[in-house]
Amino acid sequence: MSSSRVPLWKQRGAASPFARLFEVVPIQWRHHWIFNLIQITAVATAIWWGWHTPVAGFAIGALSVVAAAMSVHAEMRWWQKFAWMLLIGAFLTIEFRAISKDRHDSSVAEAQRSKEEASRFSEIVNKFAASAQESQGDFRETMSRLNATLDHVDDSIKTQTGGDSFAYLTFTPQPNQQFVVAITSRGRYPLREIHITLVDEERQRRAMQQFSGQSQEGFIAAVRTGDTYFQVPYLRPQSREAPNGDVEMLGSYPFGANDSNDFTIVFSSTNGFWNERLHLRKINGQWHQALKVMGPTVRQELHPFIYTDSDFPDGKALAEKDWPRIIPQPTRH
Repeated sequence: MSSSRVPLWKQRGAASPFARLFEVVPIQWRHHWIFNLIQITAVATAIWWGWHTPVAGFAIGALSVVAAAMSVHAEMRWWQKFAWMLLIGAFLTIEFRAISKDRHDSSVAEAQRSKEEASRFSEIVNKFAASAQESQGDFRETMSRLNATLDHVDDSIKTQTGGDSFAYLTFTPQPNQQFVVAITSRGRYPLREIHITLVDEERQRRAMQQFSGQSQEGFIAAVRTGDTYFQVPYLRPQSREAPNGDVEMLGSYPFGANDSNDFTIVFSSTNGFWNERLHLRKINGQWHQALKVMGPTVRQELHPFIYTDSDFPDGKALAEKDWPRIIPQPTRH
């Protein structure tokens, strides 16, 4: 075989570096085979981790193994040192990537965990709000039933006691010089055991003048001369059947000597006391009446009931002068 056909790794002399290289490599492999295996393994590991980034810390461990092997590798040539340095640089780069990936994964996991916690918290809040709303609805329903029960109980009590209902007297003139005295109920509750004291001021005044200077007993009798008593066991309330109230006739009462007369009427019933002022005036030969009722409740004290004949224009003003209304004062804090 001619020299031109001799392979490069079989050529001899200084002009054949490849031949020299192929002579050295087997020698180096026999003397440094364990380090060569470490390098090959390290290269394969670096390539694998280049595609699949490991957990942070693994590359540092591999770098430590490579550095330890390099420190005990004696009689290294320059290319061997270069190979070790390349491996160290590769593992250091992989570790930096692993640290970055770990931080990124931690951030993503933390964000996902925060999102899940927020979702769970929102779910808990929604459940709590729904439960609170349901409880509030149950509470409102319970309170509604309780209020309905209390209203029913209160209404039953007022039905028995009379509540805020009251009654008043009216005088209707008759041709026989007598008034027909009638009592009329007003309110949504019935009245029971109504006691009425009618005080005729004109008659009382005449009796007091007649018994002037007499004994104390005579004076008291004179005062009571103007009193007339009535008693009504039951009055029905206002209703659809009786929108103007229950009206009962109590009897007759004579005309006075004058063309005017005033009465103070005191009522008592199971719901309390109330008072009426009744004014009779004879105008142009016709009797007219105006009245004002206060009680039995505080509200009715503040807003008294007034009734006048439709053809008695001055009646309302006359009735309003009786017992001036109590004007509530504002509360000072």
